[in-house]
Amino acid sequence: MSNSNNCALLIAGLIISQSVFIPMELSAQGGTTALDEEDYVSVIREIDFTVGDAELHIDQKYWGDLGTDSDVLKALMEQIKAFWQEQNRSSGVEHSSQALVAISQLSRASGQENESEAKQAVQTLKEHLRAIKDLNQRNQTKFQLMNMFYHD
Repeated sequence: MSNSNNCALLIAGLIISQSVFIPMELSAQGGTTALDEEDYVSVIREIDFTVGDAELHIDQKYWGDLGTDSDVLKALMEQIKAFWQEQNRSSGVEHSSQALVAISQLSRASGQENESEAKQAVQTLKEHLRAIKDLNQRNQTKFQLMNMFYHD
């Protein structure tokens, strides 16, 4: 194995271990119980990183790594869905549920080594992720306005 292959494997291992650490840490705090705002932001950030990894793995046809990405994405998105369930926000739950469907499609495409389906699944996931981020931004703005007017 060449030095460049060793380096690539080392980087991939670090990324995967970093991706798996946050869900394990959060699950040790209570599984898919609702996240607080700080944890929510961390999980969204980790989803972004993992989606980037997935796109790289699709381009490089690293199907096993893509399968790992989809497993990590599923665990993270389940936490996001629980957050929106706790907030009682149906649109957040719906987008999270649709993101989980896209992640399932990504997993299936990985197993079938189907590049076009994998790319489509990532695009669908990114659309729902964008909607989830927009919803959270509106949620934060509403909360800040409420605090401004009702602050003692």
